[in-house]
Amino acid sequence: MTSGMQRESILLVDDDLDIRKFARIFLEIAGYAVITAADGEQALRLYEEHSSNILLIVTDVLMPNINGFELADRVLGIDSQMPILFMSGDPSSGYRGLEHLVKPLRPAELVEGVRRVLNGHAHSKGAATGS
Repeated sequence: MTSGMQRESILLVDDDLDIRKFARIFLEIAGYAVITAADGEQALRLYEEHSSNILLIVTDVLMPNINGFELADRVLGIDSQMPILFMSGDPSSGYRGLEHLVKPLRPAELVEGVRRVLNGHAHSKGAATGS
């Protein structure tokens, strides 16, 4: 969980315990604080509790109850600027033009994807450039 230190916090959502554990380890090694959720319902509760500290949501697409797309809809309804990175075994599972990584992932792919989304989000909050 979070301590008094302020680090970039990521909400990591996956119903597969092994993926959650390994992804958390790799993201923490890369310097991120990681909050984990086993499904979309738990992720929504954690998002509501920690929304001011969460800079990115990394979520699986296929999960029971609330899937990754539904989670994204709900979170984006609260904060339309929240960056979301999807993980899926289906390379065609695009959603609203948001970035997704194809499972299985190498640790470097996950960390690079997170950094790319965070850098892109920070850049888009800066001075407006032509698009």
